[in-house]
Amino acid sequence: MNDEEYPIVHRIVVNVQVASDRLAASDDPIFLGLRGPNGREFRLVHAKGKSWRREAKETYILAAQGDSDANVAHPELNDPAVPNIDLDRVVWVYLRKGLEPIPNVRGHGEMDDRLGLDWVEVELHASDGRVRRFERRGELWLGLVCGMFLDIAPADSGG
Repeated sequence: MNDEEYPIVHRIVVNVQVASDRLAASDDPIFLGLRGPNGREFRLVHAKGKSWRREAKETYILAAQGDSDANVAHPELNDPAVPNIDLDRVVWVYLRKGLEPIPNVRGHGEMDDRLGLDWVEVELHASDGRVRRFERRGELWLGLVCGMFLDIAPADSGG
């Protein structure tokens, strides 16, 4: 199958609202995963400045290394078009919280460095101009105590 036979994901835009709870921020690695036959993960960390800070509204743009809009660290390793991902075969997306080599334990009763989110939206932009959206809202937590994965459902039919 060549590139013209299916829509290739060439840009991913991730919008998040970090919660206001005092334990909501995290300095652990956060990954975006695409589930499907061509699935893979991407590291979500800004090229400049801190990420995942309490009450922050963040946008992560994953695109080709030469794309001036790409704002994640190491865009050459986080280019969604290398290798190709067929837009129509992405069935689900998720966030996964990783851990630093030693979990960040801050005090009695706090089991880990948690990440709290109010909402997350993921847009997959394809070579044929289509955009697929995935979204989840509510009190969302990632961490050792509350789970390391957060599934994000399709928000549209993909058309």
